[in-house]
Amino acid sequence: MPTVRSQRHSAPRRLQVVLAALVPFMGVEAGARATSRMQLSVQGVLGDAVNLGPPYQARPTILVFMSRRAKDESSAFARALDETLLNAPVESVGVVDVRRYAGLLRRVATSYLKKSASEALDHRRERRVAMGIDASAEVVNRWHLIGDFDGALFERFSVEREPARPLAFLVDRDGGVHGPFADVTSVVSAYSTSSPPPR
Repeated sequence: MPTVRSQRHSAPRRLQVVLAALVPFMGVEAGARATSRMQLSVQGVLGDAVNLGPPYQARPTILVFMSRRAKDESSAFARALDETLLNAPVESVGVVDVRRYAGLLRRVATSYLKKSASEALDHRRERRVAMGIDASAEVVNRWHLIGDFDGALFERFSVEREPARPLAFLVDRDGGVHGPFADVTSVVSAYSTSSPPPR
């Protein structure tokens, strides 16, 4: 009995370490052209709406699928992308594979995701203030975090469970899906050639 109790207490702590490493902020290229159309509405962990495709997607949206087994690389990828496009009119979405926590630990996982998302937004706001650019809530909150508990988003974008490295996709305002991209340079290049959005 004591052993079982210890395992139950240690699981949330392991989860906290994993999520903290994955979401401190938020080369190879395949299928870069828009080969499919997306029309989807999902919700971030803070209750924020993420709209992909017409008629509600306001600006190009970049989704980064992050992996627990590549947590450091996922974290660095998301941070570099955010810093590179900090002043660009773009929505950024971090998608974390949390299927393994979909059962009894779902509430705990959701709590950690919310905390991580709030801290990430604070960091994003601080960077914008330091650079002297727009740090209003409307602009800062263009960053979103989604916990994929059932794997639906990973499957929709054909991303394997726990990918070996972070993968990014760009969804343009027409719902065209570009990617996957495995490096920040390719994502930025795809974004720069997408249709100009309103600011």
